[in-house]
Amino acid sequence: MNTAEPLRALLGARYVEDRERLKRYEIPERGEPGHTDCLLLPASAAELQQVLRLCNEVGRKLVLSAGRTGLVESQRPEGETVLSLEKLNRPLRFELADGRAFDFPAQAKPEEAADALANWWRGLNQPALDGAKLEVEAGLAVDAVNELLRPLGLMWPMEMGSTSAATVGACVSNASAGANAVSYGTAAHLCETAWGYWGDGSETGPCRAVAWQAPPPDRLAIDSASVQPAWGLIGSQGLFGVVTRARLRTYPIPAQREAVLLPVDGMPAAMRLLDAARGQFPGAIEEFEFMSRQSLQLVETHLGAAFRWPFETPQIDSPFYVLLQVESRDAEEDLAGRLYDFLADKLQWPAEKIGYAPLPLLKKLRHSITESSNARMRVLGGGRLSFDTATPVAVFGDYLAALEQELRAAHPEVELIAFGHAGVGGAHLHLLGSKEQPVKAHAAELVKLVFDVTLRFGGTFSAEHGIGPKWAREFQQRAPAQLREALAAEKHKRDPRGILNPRSFGLVETG
Repeated sequence: MNTAEPLRALLGARYVEDRERLKRYEIPERGEPGHTDCLLLPASAAELQQVLRLCNEVGRKLVLSAGRTGLVESQRPEGETVLSLEKLNRPLRFELADGRAFDFPAQAKPEEAADALANWWRGLNQPALDGAKLEVEAGLAVDAVNELLRPLGLMWPMEMGSTSAATVGACVSNASAGANAVSYGTAAHLCETAWGYWGDGSETGPCRAVAWQAPPPDRLAIDSASVQPAWGLIGSQGLFGVVTRARLRTYPIPAQREAVLLPVDGMPAAMRLLDAARGQFPGAIEEFEFMSRQSLQLVETHLGAAFRWPFETPQIDSPFYVLLQVESRDAEEDLAGRLYDFLADKLQWPAEKIGYAPLPLLKKLRHSITESSNARMRVLGGGRLSFDTATPVAVFGDYLAALEQELRAAHPEVELIAFGHAGVGGAHLHLLGSKEQPVKAHAAELVKLVFDVTLRFGGTFSAEHGIGPKWAREFQQRAPAQLREALAAEKHKRDPRGILNPRSFGLVETG
């Protein structure tokens, strides 16, 4: 049986075969282009269920597509049909802890929806918002979620450079971390409940995850290689089914935020700074990001005249920099003074090495690194290997020092760009080659070196971006047998024909 005609009948113009329209779904933000003959755009959960059932009848393979900003090639089709939930992009319901709820108008524009919610809350005499939840469809962008919540003084604290494109469903499914993970955990922890369909088209019922509790420093804080089948769709990376809607935990926007950029002599010193900051600001470290000197130099080159060091005298000799952000719920507190006193008095940090700037400018430095690395890669012409690793926070500084040392010794020709979420032990690593010495010539050796060092320090080769097809072989070779067997069994149970993301994790024979 051919599913083309039934799918056309179901979706109409949202069964897309036009080559020009398909191109944007074949070209991810990172990585090589793929290829597909068809795009499916269901406009409701019921349509999605029908799509899954039709595709199951003949074993038509599907690749889920959202923001296409991931690192592990999950959204790049290699002949599979592309399934996008971008039409499922509505806010649904806002609920207070006492059960009172607001249902969003079905056809409201984003600004109208935000105004309607705020007016409803004010009409109730602005009751307490502790424990409030927001239910949305999976295709709603992260930035759109926060536009809805901002008039109430609330937020969904996913902070990444790609939040204008990243969708709630993709973040929840991937357990994305981001800069605020040190305080709020991953998107899996930020999702109370998710609903959708298993790969066979049956309803999942409610899938639930626990709220964030920071683990001890000697344990991994983020690890997307360890999927938890008990959480169902949450954190399972589209392996078992498709998220259609999610109920999100909300948090109050802090009354104040202050941040500084600090040069450090190495990442072990950076992690000692984090320990001291946690003692001074318990529960109030909202971000602790790190950037290598090489990464900031790329940003300076890429931004040109728009780049500004946040120091009176540029501090360009330090091997690493950290962005420390603290928050306060007290609008009257002198948070800036408290942060300065901590650095200058308690730590004896030199004033010239405390980098102040408006918060958006500091964040722009951090969020411009990938774009700047892309530009450097094009100039060098030797390709790039990108990694997303994590180790326990207790050994993170030593891990990065050892990794850099071993990379320099084995491949001094490779440019290493390192940055990421030091507060949860997460590192984004870019290894750049040149035309004369492309990284693909030594790709297998470089991958083995990075992963071996990471695992030696008790880490994971997949911190927050998932496994996907990119690391499927490594997952099969390195993951514990018990985990591989558990995921294979769950995959067979929930997606017996293997139609969803069939190349991810290496669990489905793709022939």
